[in-house]
Amino acid sequence: MRLPAGEDVGLLGLALALGAGALLRFWDLTSASQHTDEAFTLALSAMPVPVLLHNVVAHDFHPPLFYLATHYLMVFLPRPPWDYRCLTAAFGCMTIVASWVAARRMFGPIAAAVAGVAVALSPALVQYDRIYRMYAVTVALSTLAWALLLELERARGRTRIALVVAYGLVAIVLPYVDYLGALMLAAQGAYVLTRLRTLAPALGAIVVAALAFVPWVHALREQLPLAGLSLSRPGLDLGLAASIEGAFAAGMPAAWLPGLSGTLVPALALGVVVVAAAWIGRTSALPFWLAVLALQITGSIVAGKNLAYFPRYLLIDIPPFCVALGLIIWQLIAARRRVVAAALGIGLLAFLSITVSNVLFDRFYQFPDWYALNSLMLHEERPSDAIVLDAAYEALVVRDFTAFRGHETLSFMNPGDFDRILAWIAQHPDRRIWYVEHQHVYWDPQRRIATALAEKRPTLLEQRWPRRRVVDEVSVMLFGQVPMTVR
Repeated sequence: MRLPAGEDVGLLGLALALGAGALLRFWDLTSASQHTDEAFTLALSAMPVPVLLHNVVAHDFHPPLFYLATHYLMVFLPRPPWDYRCLTAAFGCMTIVASWVAARRMFGPIAAAVAGVAVALSPALVQYDRIYRMYAVTVALSTLAWALLLELERARGRTRIALVVAYGLVAIVLPYVDYLGALMLAAQGAYVLTRLRTLAPALGAIVVAALAFVPWVHALREQLPLAGLSLSRPGLDLGLAASIEGAFAAGMPAAWLPGLSGTLVPALALGVVVVAAAWIGRTSALPFWLAVLALQITGSIVAGKNLAYFPRYLLIDIPPFCVALGLIIWQLIAARRRVVAAALGIGLLAFLSITVSNVLFDRFYQFPDWYALNSLMLHEERPSDAIVLDAAYEALVVRDFTAFRGHETLSFMNPGDFDRILAWIAQHPDRRIWYVEHQHVYWDPQRRIATALAEKRPTLLEQRWPRRRVVDEVSVMLFGQVPMTVR
């Protein structure tokens, strides 16, 4: 039996996308050192449930479900921490399939093939699917919700009932995994209102999801004062452009677009694709899906909160962007502009192949390598050495490393800690001090601690591990004892 025209291409695209996507997500998955977000997640999830919930409200800005699921996972399936990455990598594969299903339902098999491959090779998705954090789960459930909604439009009988139930469950879970899921449900609700004749049950599911979230609203209100803080008030500025570049062009070689162009060009390209695809697919669900990015940006500016100014917050916008690329290429083929479509497709494939290989194989484009830090310190340390970390989060990663065991370790995360750290340094002139710096722009933008150490102590060793994104850089300095002439 021969498949309808284009269906074989679509299925081949799905097979290639799923195969490549799984390989990229699972290859050498457990070898990298923990990300600070992973360490924080596992440390929080290991607490007793009442303490866990209290700390989520008091010290975190996410809903509780991912932590609770991790808690019980650690109880009933205890494994080394890096093994849990297999679960988020599997959710990344779910995102590939759901993107393919959604694109196929809206625009056909060829657009679906392009979308599936683009999602599979997306460097930012690959990078974050390979760490154990709620990002991969949020993207997967958001994409799955759209796929279920679109399938529901044409379903009949028992299949329709099953889809309504499945969509309702995803809708209830999504905002409890990540608050950005509520924006996704808002966009889906707007789309449902334009299709009430066929999607009325989905509207009911969204209402049930909203009611199910009511018990957590009080906790959310307690989180809000400190949630989404940023160094400056969000706006249509370079901060937003840098976030877009980090999400949609992760792993792009710096030499391709040096200077400011490397930040602005990806944002402009994103805008062109989004506007073009929203117009071409204006009768479909795609404009509503793409509108989530606009909701994030608008919400950030209006509320003065950060909903879009870190690349990880924009991961949920990558699948609809990939569907938009699939739509544009399919429209070029349909308009008999196959040479242009082929050139765009080959260019897209080449871009994604280069950038995703950078993310996987080139340390310059990766997250911090805490094993490298440990190895350096292990060869130079003395038993009496002390260590100062510029963030408590990194302490969660390195606290059991061989170079850190048995050493007095201090850390700080806000100006209120400075006096305590500076006083300790002044009281111990005979101790050598290792100073580990990571994301100091958040914790110590004026570098008060590092400056205080350098003023009176000689620098015995200094090492920096540069990264494409400054927030992923780590440096370490070993300061010697205070000379007798300076005391």
